[in-house]
Amino acid sequence: MVSTNKSNEEKTDEWLEKTWDSYSPQIYNLCRVKCGNKEDAMDVFQNVALRFCQNAKKIAYDDSIFPWLTAVFKNCFYDYVRFRQKLYPFSRASDIMGDYMNLSADRSVFFREGNKENDELNRAVGSLSERDRTLINLTFKKGLSTEELSVLYGVSANTIVKRRHSAIKRAKAALLG
Repeated sequence: MVSTNKSNEEKTDEWLEKTWDSYSPQIYNLCRVKCGNKEDAMDVFQNVALRFCQNAKKIAYDDSIFPWLTAVFKNCFYDYVRFRQKLYPFSRASDIMGDYMNLSADRSVFFREGNKENDELNRAVGSLSERDRTLINLTFKKGLSTEELSVLYGVSANTIVKRRHSAIKRAKAALLG
């Protein structure tokens, strides 16, 4: 029982410890189930604990904590997935796939020099306006995401998607005839 002569900070620290002790086994089990191995589960669990400690002073005593903790867990888990996921721009596909290809270099899709399809694709992209060509190159050669492009161009992500779609349509039309 909390005595009435303790300060609010002492109450919060006691409440923080009691709350974390009661919910941490459930959160750790979620981490173990979702992450698959113990080391990654511990990383996600530590991130949840850190966010709980950082935001504990903002949480009221009578709030329901478990839904908040599961939301924090979900965000930490998604951060873990994004961190672990390796994204390769399409321009690096030939470097990655080269070791695993069954075909000789001249028959490979990734063969760049003298490849008729590649030359036609470069011609089609080259026929686009400077703005469209830059957008296509930043997307497919540099591997920038829609969010990164929206920040770079200073427009919404939806606008980037529309511009890219229309640029691809124009390139496709130039490619087909």
